[in-house]
Amino acid sequence: MLNPAMFRRWLLAPLLAMALSPAVSPVIPASAREKTLTVLVFHRPPYYIVENGRPVGGLLVDITRKALVAANIPHVFVEAPPKRILKTLADDQEYACSVGWFKTTERERFARFSDPIYTGQPMGAAMRPDLAKTLPHDPAIADLAHKNLRLGLRAGFSYGEWLDAKLAGHRGTTDLSVTENHQLLEMIARNRIDYTVIDPEEYAWLVSQSQDIRKHTTFVALRDIPPETPRHLMCGQAVPPEVIARLNAALARPPTEPGPERTKIPPPAP
Repeated sequence: MLNPAMFRRWLLAPLLAMALSPAVSPVIPASAREKTLTVLVFHRPPYYIVENGRPVGGLLVDITRKALVAANIPHVFVEAPPKRILKTLADDQEYACSVGWFKTTERERFARFSDPIYTGQPMGAAMRPDLAKTLPHDPAIADLAHKNLRLGLRAGFSYGEWLDAKLAGHRGTTDLSVTENHQLLEMIARNRIDYTVIDPEEYAWLVSQSQDIRKHTTFVALRDIPPETPRHLMCGQAVPPEVIARLNAALARPPTEPGPERTKIPPPAP
């Protein structure tokens, strides 16, 4: 039987050992402690593909997802229309980014931008083949303006600051509220407008999906269009610079897979 002194030593020994040992806490990965970044996208193949309200892939979505995983940034992709995306990112309380936006002076007033995630080929004009034949050889954007053609543009979109300035004087010639390029190409095919400005990558994808658009439109390269403006992740002010720095570091790493092949523009269907 323990005497009182021995009993006190037996009782206090483990308590003393706990007091003298260093504190131990469970190790929680950094990503588990972080807020989940909401990544907003809208349906615009081949850059972003949304099915049944859920972003499932696309050229720029895949690039972004790989960078976020490499940077160990917890994230979730969510569909939202472009106007709502801009409104969300302008709210400096929203921990959110969106994929594939041009950096403009106006947007830099309310958003932070990642390094470029993708630079495509220069934009060109989509129009009906018979109209394209009336243009000079190797036409410029000014040639389209001088012919007083009906221009259709996506509502609320930037085509890059250089093109935005060039096209600003033409926007009053049409009254459009469409937000999808396939709608603009359909309007060209039906002779409701004469031309629009579009990326060759997107044009090639859209004509691959519609025989009517392929038959009644063609893509015209323009000699004075500057190199394509880089696309970025555009983030709200609530996304701290150190998170964007981690993302930039991941984007700078050499890709483990070959980059996308350059787009081949199919000729109009006979």
